[in-house]
Amino acid sequence: MKKLGSSILVLCLNEVVGSSLSKRLADFLGLHYANAKQIVEYDLFDSDEMIKKCGIAYFKKREKSSLKGLSNFEDSVIFLNYDLFVNNKMTFKKITPKVYIKLAKRKLDKKNDTISLLAYEERDRLLQDKADVIVEVSGDGNSAFNKIIKELKAKL
Repeated sequence: MKKLGSSILVLCLNEVVGSSLSKRLADFLGLHYANAKQIVEYDLFDSDEMIKKCGIAYFKKREKSSLKGLSNFEDSVIFLNYDLFVNNKMTFKKITPKVYIKLAKRKLDKKNDTISLLAYEERDRLLQDKADVIVEVSGDGNSAFNKIIKELKAKL
């Protein structure tokens, strides 16, 4: 694929679905893949100890710094979970397109997506408002992936 000079930001209320589809998209397009949560966890490897010794304000400052670096990645597909996106919207403002992989509420994992289930309508509305491309997925991984490619082609 030709150089974008920018990145594609992928958002989803389910981390497993969003992360795996982002990785597939990056591989398909020949771009780098980055999972924001994993990068922050790597950069701030002992976050509990950091918070204990330095405080939450320092932790948030370091987290923001890590994400700012990520926002400057070029030619990448970046997956961002809901919380990191909402708390750092301005950091990722310049990245377009923003792709929201919209899952039906019933498709969310009751164990891992509890908060998203409780606040589904509010979170879904916010991500729809901020996204350039909204891809509603309900089927298997292949049909979801094909829908993402189709929607991106239409927008780019």
